[in-house]
This record gives sequence, structure tokens and C-alpha cells, in this order.
Amino acid sequence: MTTTRNPLIIGAGPAGLTAALELTRRGATPRIFEATGHVGGLARTPRDGDWAVDPGGHRFFTRSEEVSDLWRSLLPDDQWIAVPRSSAMLVDRHYVRYPLVGWDLLTQQGLRSGMRGASSLAWARLRRNVRIVQRRDNFRNWGTDEFGRYWYTKFFDGYVRKTWLTDPTELSSDWALQRIKPIGWRRHGNPADSAPDVFRYPQRGPGQLWEAAAARLAQSGVEPQLDTPVDKLRFDGQNWTLHLEGGETATGDAVFSTMPLGQLVAALDPAPPKYIRAVADTLKHRALITVAVALRWRYEVPYNWVYTPGPGFHAGRVQNYRRWSPGLTPDGWDGTFLGFEYFIGPGGKLWDASDGELRRLVAHDLRMLGMHPSTIEKTMIVRSQFAYPIHDPTRDRGVVRIRDYLRTHYPSLHPMGRNGMHRYDNQDHAMLSAIHSVGRYFGDHVTDPWHVNTERVYHETGLLRH
Repeated sequence: MTTTRNPLIIGAGPAGLTAALELTRRGATPRIFEATGHVGGLARTPRDGDWAVDPGGHRFFTRSEEVSDLWRSLLPDDQWIAVPRSSAMLVDRHYVRYPLVGWDLLTQQGLRSGMRGASSLAWARLRRNVRIVQRRDNFRNWGTDEFGRYWYTKFFDGYVRKTWLTDPTELSSDWALQRIKPIGWRRHGNPADSAPDVFRYPQRGPGQLWEAAAARLAQSGVEPQLDTPVDKLRFDGQNWTLHLEGGETATGDAVFSTMPLGQLVAALDPAPPKYIRAVADTLKHRALITVAVALRWRYEVPYNWVYTPGPGFHAGRVQNYRRWSPGLTPDGWDGTFLGFEYFIGPGGKLWDASDGELRRLVAHDLRMLGMHPSTIEKTMIVRSQFAYPIHDPTRDRGVVRIRDYLRTHYPSLHPMGRNGMHRYDNQDHAMLSAIHSVGRYFGDHVTDPWHVNTERVYHETGLLRH
């Protein structure tokens, strides 16, 4: 099958590469321009010899058979491993399993704390049941209704402020419903009462999958141009011309964009109206610095992720890479390999911290975990500038205004993916937005890409569980 179509793709992350795979499957030959020196976006896997780092912690689960089939087609079965999800929150120097389990809450932090939390929860449920109008309009209200004020404050208020860098009243209850599971009250130690939470994971990290995607595209003659930022997008009413850093240009009949939505608006020529540009200027991102440290000693941390909502800890979350995959460390190595994640707001000074300053932060956080910095034998530092779009009600409304403007004036421009649509999407949502965008490009009657990931249900589980 051949086609005269000439699509352009900005970005070689999960959405950009998925769009390219779908376009080539349908006979088109896209050109891909990636601003950085790697493919995979945040889902890349930086390597140093036999050491590998997952900057964001990427579980592979989805409710979409289409996405599941694509993942399986890119990597053979022997390159996937099944990983039980095991997360905890470190509160008052105690590991408390997450999602929260009622038995743990009642027993692990002492009888007095357990009773105080239980009474707070009972009071919250009583007030919720007698309230005529439900008030789940923001994260804080939802959290106090769902967990009681005591447990909400202990576990979630600091978590939101540290990892999402926002006031809990500025996150919607819909966001919480999608990502935070209510307290489980099954009997302690009886796993038969609920299905195990298991996800799949590439042996060598998430980047292994997207490197395989790039290799498949190369077989079709499509290779991303790395280190090629797009400075300007010029539209003449029919065709697009991308002006690339360095002076080169590329012309096509459509653009699939995963560049940050605010940057996209600023790069359009002719420029959108002033009010659209003003809204775009308000769109901000959290940056992420991951500091991975290999320790000679074997410390027992029985979790993939440890969240650290308390004020004494600098990192917002700690990953235990050995529980993700042994393939992230050298063969036969038997120490501890942890990734400390530092979340940074717009203009945050930590982004410009030197490697030495970051090592000092990690040394402090290691001591908070009861570990000795003197046992560090290797450190890897990974910086991700546009890691997570920042949400609040004002920005969410602004994104809708930008979406409607672009849809009306640029029907051949397809924003997609996490940054392209300024939404906190998982990998599968980003991929679905790309698949549906390509479908619209070909005139198919498919789901509106902007309607992906809008369900008001918990979505942290799915297919690929075996």
C-alpha cells in the first residue's frame, strides 16, 4: 500500500513513536524530529555500562487490547518479566503499604494512632452520608471524605505538595478518583481476597521497548532525527513547514506534535490571538531529577516504590530498581540499587544544582532510610525537564480553550501525548491518543484523542497482568 501523504512528527517519545508505527502500517512515511539525543521521552532507559535507570518508574498495564498487542509485537515474550506491584509510604519512619490497607493503619503505628485514624474516618463517613450535596470538587475534600482528616493529612497532603508541587485544593477530585485507591479492608495475610496487582516490565527497562520501536521504524526507512528541536511551525492554509534549529526546514501535509502544548502555541506562525498565547504562557511543568545510587551492602527494602510525604525527606519518591528488574544491574551484583526522585517546580533552584549538591541531598536521604552513604559505589544522575504537566482548574480550562482554537483553525495539527495535550497520561493513554490521531488523519470515525483518559474510575490496573 502506498500513499502520497507526507506527515511530520514532533517528538520521539511513546506517543510520537506510536504515531509513526501506525502511519507506516497504513502506508505513510513520516519524518520524526526529536529535540533530545534519545528516543522514549521520560520512558527512556539511560545506561552506563551494565547499569540502567528508569527515570519515572514505568509500569506496563493497560485496559486496551490494541496497546497490549503493540507492546507484545515490539518485544518477544522472553524479554518481558512479571513484577508484583509493591509500594509503601514512609511515615514516621514506618513503611506503610500503599494502596492503604486497613489492618496496617490500625496496627503498624501504634494503637493510639490507629484508633485516632479510625475515629476520624468514621466521622468523615458519617458527615458524607448525611450531606445533601456531595463536595468532591478537589483533592483535599475528596481525601478527607475518603480517608478521614487524620489519615488524609498523614499520607496524602504532604505527598501532593512534595511530588505534585501544588496545593491539594488545586487538584480535582477526578484526578484522585483515577489514581488513588480507597482503603482495602480485606483480612490481613489473606491474598485470596483480592487479585494480585501484577504488571509487566521489559527486562532492561522501558527504554528497551521504545528502542525496539525505533529499530522497527528504521526497517521501514523511518529514523528519528535526534537533537533536532523545532523552532517554528508555519502554516499556509494547506501545508506545514517546520523550521528546525540550525536553519533547515521540513514540509508536510499534517503535524503530529508531542512538544509541550505551551511551546507549540508560541511556535505557531501566524501567531494565534493574544488571549490564546496568554493562556499558553500559564502552562507549566514539573521537572524531575533522578539520582540513582548503587550501594555495596544489601539493604532490605521490600517495595518497588517508597513515597516520602514527610518534611524531613528531600526526595518525593524512592525506587528500588532491584525489585523492578535484575536486568537494571550487572549480572551477579548483589548490592542495593535505588533511584531518588526530586520533583522541581517552575523556576526551582534545584534544577541548576551541581552533581555534588545532588550527591549531598542523596546522602541525607540515605541516612533517613538508615543506610550509610559510605557504601555508595556508583551514582547516575538523570535530568528530565518536561516530566509532568502541572494541573490546576485554571490551567485545565485554559487547555480546553487552546484545544478548541487549534481544532478550529488547524485541523491538520494533532497534539497528542502527555506534554502535547498537557495532561497527566500514562504510557497507554499517550499511545491511544496517537493511534486515534492517526485514525482522524485518515478520516476514520474514531474516539476523539482528547477523550482518552477522561473516565472517572480508578485506572491503575489493567491488561498485561501475567
